[in-house]
Amino acid sequence: MSPEVALLYDTWDSIKTYIPKKERLHVAEELVRTFDDNVDISEAEDNINSFDSAMKAALVSHFDIGFEDEDDEDWD
Repeated sequence: MSPEVALLYDTWDSIKTYIPKKERLHVAEELVRTFDDNVDISEAEDNINSFDSAMKAALVSHFDIGFEDEDDEDWD
């Protein structure tokens, strides 16, 4: 795990208990956007299973993990 992804993990782990469950996804999405704007968390996908469900959902949404873009396919 890169130091930046580890920092995201540690930050989320330390603050999530203070966030009401209904708001966790929204806060996780905001945290992911902030981290991505300021540091390289591109390796987060490699470590996605280390995160809880709210942060996983935020990472999947932000990086479009698991979604194939039909326009990107190479047609010969």
